[in-house]
Amino acid sequence: MVKVIIIGGGFGGINAAQALKKAPIEILLLDRTNHHVFQPLLYQVATSALSVGNICSPIREILKDQINTTVMMVNVEKIETAQRRVVTYDGESFPYDYLIVAPGARHSYFGHEKWEAYAPGLKTVTDAVRIRERVLLAFEKAERCEDYAQALLHMQFVIMGPGYFRDFIDSLLTQTLFSHLF
Repeated sequence: MVKVIIIGGGFGGINAAQALKKAPIEILLLDRTNHHVFQPLLYQVATSALSVGNICSPIREILKDQINTTVMMVNVEKIETAQRRVVTYDGESFPYDYLIVAPGARHSYFGHEKWEAYAPGLKTVTDAVRIRERVLLAFEKAERCEDYAQALLHMQFVIMGPGYFRDFIDSLLTQTLFSHLF
């Protein structure tokens, strides 16, 4: 039987697997996590409007009705195209006839990696939780201040990014700030 490996359980990988649901093939979907993240809502996790569970679904649950699909949580180390196999960090090797590579994206600092400490990206659940922790810690520090002007210094945020995304984060942070201040 024809073996198809899909690397990545994001939108691309899930959609590829679903499109091949009725094909007479064996599909192996490999992802480093066991869940699919609805990335358009990561900003709501970052601003405490939603919890992580609201935007994540187990990949196995999404594909549970696909009898031709197996899901494995592994870290892919390399693709050996000449041997037509995928090798994981723990040494497992998986042969394929066809390979779909859809591992997702990562933010870029365009050669300025030192910026990450001050401007964290928002592509993963871990990124969203780190941002949320930073925001909530800033609110905690502000709440302990006896001087209103000093408290305001803790609650200053710089938001950068595309308009739609930036506007939603700005709106949610503003709502959160006003709920703490008034």
